[in-house]
Amino acid sequence: MSLFRPISGAAPRRLPGAAPRRSRGVRLLALMLAGLLAGCSVIPKSEPVRLFTLPAPTLPASTEATRDLTLRVDTPGASAPLDGRRLLVMPSPGEFQAYGGARWRDDAPRLLRDHLIEALRRDGRLAAVIDETSRAQSDAALTSHLGAFHVRYREGSAEVVVRLDVQLLDEVSREIRASRRVETVVASEDDGLEAVVAAFGRASDRLAVEVVDWTLAQLASPSS
Repeated sequence: MSLFRPISGAAPRRLPGAAPRRSRGVRLLALMLAGLLAGCSVIPKSEPVRLFTLPAPTLPASTEATRDLTLRVDTPGASAPLDGRRLLVMPSPGEFQAYGGARWRDDAPRLLRDHLIEALRRDGRLAAVIDETSRAQSDAALTSHLGAFHVRYREGSAEVVVRLDVQLLDEVSREIRASRRVETVVASEDDGLEAVVAAFGRASDRLAVEVVDWTLAQLASPSS
């Protein structure tokens, strides 16, 4: 229904220089709307977002000699919602939710890739460790798929589960030399964000230790 209705009968006489009543009405309505908009915002303020990252790996440096090999670590593949930046929680089997007002600083697969690269570099048994954005040549590639990176509840207590299916590829033949599933589960001290992020860090650390040791063992095998 229109806010304006036509006036029946003859149009009133307009004095020279006077604006039509319709124009004055439109301007008046515009001024009223401008006043209302000035007093309230039609766009709600966004919720403050806290950004989190994984703690640095605590993997100690190896005492073994450095091998003259370059390893490329690709970003793990992942399906939604594991491929995003939300801190995910599974309150019941098959149901994903997210912590409000919190995000990872990067997508979870890239976050875990950087964690693995840093762990491999700290280990020191490889001459170089790069990611897929590097133009350098590599001798082998570590590819993977992220199957779990979330909080779940078991008997009322929160725990973090991280699961990665990894494959070691020969860069020349592109054949899979070895593959393995690695999963770590770490209990969180409580349901708070800080405790949950700390649990993600411990779970990622344990996963990194297994992936690093497994990768170096494969590269040192007779078939390497």
